Amino acid sequence: MIFRPGTEEDIPQIILLLRESLGESLIPKSEALWKWKHLDNPFGKSPILVAEEEDKIIGVRAILKWEFNQEGKTIRACRAVDTAIHPDFQGKGLFTKLTLDLIDQISADGTQLIYNTPNTQSLPGYLKIGWEKWGKLPLKMKFHMGSSGSKKVFSSDWSTIQNLISEIEKKENSPSRIQTRLAPGFLNWRYANCPLFPYQFISDGESYLLIFRIKDGKMGRELRITDLFTLDSFGKIQKKELHKELKSIQKQSASRFTSLSGLDNSNLKAIDLGILPVLSIGPVITLRKVSEDSEPMNLNWGWSLGDLEVF
Repeated sequence: MIFRPGTEEDIPQIILLLRESLGESLIPKSEALWKWKHLDNPFGKSPILVAEEEDKIIGVRAILKWEFNQEGKTIRACRAVDTAIHPDFQGKGLFTKLTLDLIDQISADGTQLIYNTPNTQSLPGYLKIGWEKWGKLPLKMKFHMGSSGSKKVFSSDWSTIQNLISEIEKKENSPSRIQTRLAPGFLNWRYANCPLFPYQFISDGESYLLIFRIKDGKMGRELRITDLFTLDSFGKIQKKELHKELKSIQKQSASRFTSLSGLDNSNLKAIDLGILPVLSIGPVITLRKVSEDSEPMNLNWGWSLGDLEVF
């Protein structure tokens, strides 16, 4: 058995392995999705390690590059995402070896930490190899008990707000809480071009951009807000307009409730979701330091749901 970096030529074999190991589940395994995540990411191509037996890939571990910003300083990070071991080779320690070897590789390029949102099945495995459980992201919900309607299908035209997106990404932010660095092209990659879900937006094209998606689940139709970005021109008039547009979409989509998950952020305070308390029932976040001088558990995090949704 050999271990080596994954290449673009390996993608068809990797997708086959993902299907054999994990099945399709709710997120389809496809070359388009893999390329979007691991090749098109504006933070850079993903570090990928594969295990190979007799010219066949029987294990893969990929981590997504990410960058955060705090008070003008860039924090280089990675997100643990895709991993798969062929059923015939499971239980032999390949997951641990691939993960730890990849961490050793990224430690040399200035990466400070790894984060992810594991499910209940994978969480124990991560904790055994150095991850720490930070906690759950706070969640705010507002129910629309009288909602009814035709469940309109939305299709936002992202080409109409490219100037605004450019201005948002160019804005010099120095947040006290750690937030994703808006690299050029990030918002189009993350939302407009995302093959996972159709993201929609509310915007005046000049001062604010609220991003959401409609999700049908066990509790009914959800209007899930993932991010809100504002410029200095966002004021009381724009806030009132935003609330009006959001209320209209809640009605048109026949959403049973609106959700907003994230840590304290001045932009998110612009969204009024009523009097229900904030609950710590959002995604479980785990962290692992990569560099010796990094202590990610002690950092002042300001995640939005857009940083943590399933990849």
